[in-house]
Amino acid sequence: MSLSDFVQILVTGLAMGSIYMLMANGLFMTHLTTGALNFGQGDFLMIAAFVTVSLLTAGAPTFVALPAALLVLVVLGVLLERVAIRPLERQGARDSGILAWILTTAGFGLILENVATLAWGKSSHYAPPLFTSRKENVISVFGVGFFVEELVIAGIALAVIAALYWFLYRTRSGKAIAAVAFNRDAAALLGIDVRGAIVASYVIMALLAGTAGMLVAPITSVQAHMGLIYTLKGFVVLNIGGFTNPLGILVAGLVFGVAEAFCNYFDSAFGDLYPFIFIIAFLAIRPTGLFGEAKADVR
Repeated sequence: MSLSDFVQILVTGLAMGSIYMLMANGLFMTHLTTGALNFGQGDFLMIAAFVTVSLLTAGAPTFVALPAALLVLVVLGVLLERVAIRPLERQGARDSGILAWILTTAGFGLILENVATLAWGKSSHYAPPLFTSRKENVISVFGVGFFVEELVIAGIALAVIAALYWFLYRTRSGKAIAAVAFNRDAAALLGIDVRGAIVASYVIMALLAGTAGMLVAPITSVQAHMGLIYTLKGFVVLNIGGFTNPLGILVAGLVFGVAEAFCNYFDSAFGDLYPFIFIIAFLAIRPTGLFGEAKADVR
């Protein structure tokens, strides 16, 4: 393997790892306030990717296509909370009906899959590049080539995560979400809009999944059943980083993406298998993740 190959694989891994990081942080946000994971989150990514592909191929400029896709995802995030989460809480299922969260969120995702199949068919679709004139645009630095699209994707994803962390730790609304996550009753007594904070967490989840879908569309094929693998990989990253450790999620996403890229380079037939085998072994040894919940619990 030459230095150029090594760097190109590394950049590809960072680009895909940033997508997994966005997905894991979306799962983190819903778990933070309701204790539930959106098992249909990969289908949110899929819808965002399809909307982006449709608008771009129809001739819409990027600055129109991206906000439109995010708007669709915001509506889906609010709808998910309203029809798949809130009814369970009203029936007292928050603490006892763990399986109910899985069924309602996964069911919502299956509905999205079927809607996408009816709207766009079963075949794969391909998006034009978002930030360059063609996907193969390469810049050379000290003789090493970089795909511009992948560099921009990784940079935007990291910027989005930085904005998320700033929101959670530095703004009044973010601290309100943390207060609700810590203790709903105490937060309500302090005058915090508990329901509003929960809805906000699902909107943020949808925005993160939507951003991931828009960014991944130009570098992979888009089809109606693509969501499951991204849900699984986001869930893996969340487990590696720790369910309450945003820093761990950031590191885990990038490490997982890079590991996957190198595995695909050496054995493309089983490139997706080896990282999962490693993760199973890792979690058997350290089930709390890289840092463990006790070291950085935002609640």
